[in-house]
Amino acid sequence: MNKLALASSVLLSAFVLQACDNGSTTPNQDTATATQQVTAEVTAMKTLDINVIYLDRRMLPPNAVLEVTLEDISKADAASDLIASQSQAAKGTPPYAVSIEYDASKIQDRHRYSLRATIKVGESLVFTSTTNIDPFAEGQTKPIEIKVDRVARAKTAESDKKANAEFTNTYWKLMSLGETPATLGAGEKELFIQFVAENNVIRGFSGCNNFTGSFEAKQGKLTMGAVAGTRKMCMQGMDQEQAFLNSIGEFASYSVNGEALTVKSNKGELIATFESRYMN
Repeated sequence: MNKLALASSVLLSAFVLQACDNGSTTPNQDTATATQQVTAEVTAMKTLDINVIYLDRRMLPPNAVLEVTLEDISKADAASDLIASQSQAAKGTPPYAVSIEYDASKIQDRHRYSLRATIKVGESLVFTSTTNIDPFAEGQTKPIEIKVDRVARAKTAESDKKANAEFTNTYWKLMSLGETPATLGAGEKELFIQFVAENNVIRGFSGCNNFTGSFEAKQGKLTMGAVAGTRKMCMQGMDQEQAFLNSIGEFASYSVNGEALTVKSNKGELIATFESRYMN
């Protein structure tokens, strides 16, 4: 009996050791496996570099948000599937550079894909892209350019009454100084001014030089700060430039009617007229 019990014990121990050997891994093996998994995940992630543009010269307000999405549009008569998205503040002027990261393992050869861009101010959609752009198409330029267009607002009798251009953040082309029509400056460039809401600064082109300054606007009243500009000399337009720059210090009130801006002195005298303009 003792010999039989001893033999049984030895066999049981050998079986347990063999089971442990077959079912366990060393710490080094665990680390290697985890590293392979992380490497595979990193390798699958790729980036699309994108420039978003629009051709409207009016500036966006500071709270404008740009979103770019990569979508699978393969399904007919069905909503697209979102692959990746990237949102950021739309600050300054276009182009806006966006990098969108996506999981390449989700991209299938026989599926169709498209990039879409939108710009919102609060809950309102202001700009949107209107064409399909396949980022994986052969010969696609890099960075990929997406053009967005301003969203048309429904016109009603009430909205027509309020369809005035915004005083701030609008590109205002100089049309006249007093009663004298404005002419083009050096290089056949138009004279303009922008009243930028962020930090209350003005900027523009006076005919030969670029200028900048400050302003305060409240209920149709204007208070102008000092104006500084570059110091180039040009063969034409210098007299008009000086008259324009001198007039800016006299801006005291403004009114916007549709796409027209009228600026007057503190005596109510006409100083200048402007019209909002857009890129061609």
